[in-house]
This record gives sequence, structure tokens and C-alpha cells, in this order.
Amino acid sequence: MGYLAEAISAARRARTQGAVPVALWHETTLAEWLVSVPDAFAEQRSHMIAALRKRMIGTMEAISADAIDRAMAAMMSVPRECFIPPLIDDLAYLPMVHDIGLEQTISHPEMVALLAAAGDPKDGTVLDVGTGSGYQAAVMAGMASHVTSMEIVKDHARSARERLTGLGYSNIEVLIGDAGATGQFPPETFDTIVIAAGAATIPEGLKAALKPGGRLVMPIGRSQDEEQMVLLERLSPDIYRHTLLRPVRFVPLTGEGMRHNSGTPEEWPAMIASTLPGITPSSGSEDSLDS
Repeated sequence: MGYLAEAISAARRARTQGAVPVALWHETTLAEWLVSVPDAFAEQRSHMIAALRKRMIGTMEAISADAIDRAMAAMMSVPRECFIPPLIDDLAYLPMVHDIGLEQTISHPEMVALLAAAGDPKDGTVLDVGTGSGYQAAVMAGMASHVTSMEIVKDHARSARERLTGLGYSNIEVLIGDAGATGQFPPETFDTIVIAAGAATIPEGLKAALKPGGRLVMPIGRSQDEEQMVLLERLSPDIYRHTLLRPVRFVPLTGEGMRHNSGTPEEWPAMIASTLPGITPSSGSEDSLDS
């Protein structure tokens, strides 16, 4: 329990109890939502999922309702409070990003949901790039047979491995390394690849590691302020299709695949397309959130 627990609990007791409006789970009403929900984390998680499900309807054109249901079920099973620094775990279910140290964050719940639903491994194998606290890996573990999660920051990788093991996740392997490095993984290894860090293009090694029929989800853009979440589908060994899901803003990918700025804002959608053979991009929602 964090240092705010007593004050938040007192505010909840002083408030007239009633139904928690789904619309209250919003970036502009953080305090209002926090004092409206019960003390129990499981109940807060349920309220968060109800709000997330409503928000995810906007992505239905690119992501199936069944995929969204699978992502929501997986997120419902993961105690987000266990992946937040203990001093602020009372804020775990708010619609916001949390700093976890060493210039890394735990992503906004909506971004976690978007990566999970768009990736939709259907009990396949997953590569999670950028382990961070381990929360995205834990969510993907509820949708996959096995998750390989790679983190370039050693301290985060070690603490995430310890945390996930302690929580009983037996189908997650946490590795230390640069997932975007060429040749890091054998070709056609994963059914789904999710990357919670932005770059100008999708690293070639990650594209190669995707199985035919697989799905890769990653924020791409000339800069952090110009990123789009991209869904890449490998239709055959040589043909890819990609869809621009929505504007986002993530921490930058580090290592070999890190961003090198080029082009103009008007040129970057075509720049994304130029890295993916043969298919013109389509567009999605226009909302934007930090990772």
C-alpha cells in the first residue's frame, strides 16, 4: 500500500457511494475516479476494464471484437498494482503512465490493451520487446502459450524476472539484450511481436522473426510527437500488410533499432510504407496518449 492509501480511503468514506460512471475513467478526472472506486484493487481493475472496453470499440475496424475480448480477459487477470512502484501502487488503475525509473515507464492501460488486442496471439508464441516492469508480458502471457520478453536495461530485466516468477508466471522467459539487433532471433520464430517503444522504422530483425500469418505491433514515427501505432501482418514470407491504428507517444526504442530522425511530418507515413513491401497504409483513430 502506498503513502496515499490512508488519505484516499478517507476521501472514499466521506463520499456518497454509488455507481462509478465509466466516463469518469479519464485523463482529466483522475482524482474524481480515484475517490469513486472501492479500496479493493480487484474491484478497481474491473472498473478499469469496463472503461477500457468502451474505449477499444473505436479500434473495431482494425481489431476484431473477439481480440478485444481476449485482451480484456487477460488484463482482468493481471494485478497491475504489483507492477507499480509500491509508494504509488494506489494509483495503479488510473488512466495514466507511471515512471518506473531509469527513464522507463509502465504504459498507459489503453496502450497495453491496444498492443495486446492488435497482437492477438491466440495461444501462439509472443516476443515482448521492452520488458520494463513486466506488466505487458504478464498480459500477453494470458493470451499466449509462451512469451519471450527482452529488456535492454539489465536492472529492469532482473527485477521483472523476479517479479513475474514471484507472481507465478511460468510461461514467460525474460532475457537481457537488444531485441532490435539484426540476427537476435531466428527467422520466423514468433506468432506475435509487441514493441512498447517507438522508432522511425520497424527493425529488419524483428520483421524477419515474425512467422507468416503473424502480427507485429509497434509505434512508428519520425519523432515521439509523430508516432502512429502500426499493425504489421506478415501475409506470406515476402508480403506484409500494415495498418495505422492511431496516434500514440512512447518512450524511444534504444539499441540498434533506435530512431534516427529524417524526413518531414508530411513524409513519414510514406516512410513507414517504404519499409514494408507492397502495401499502402490505412488509417485508424485520431486520439493520442503517452505510453
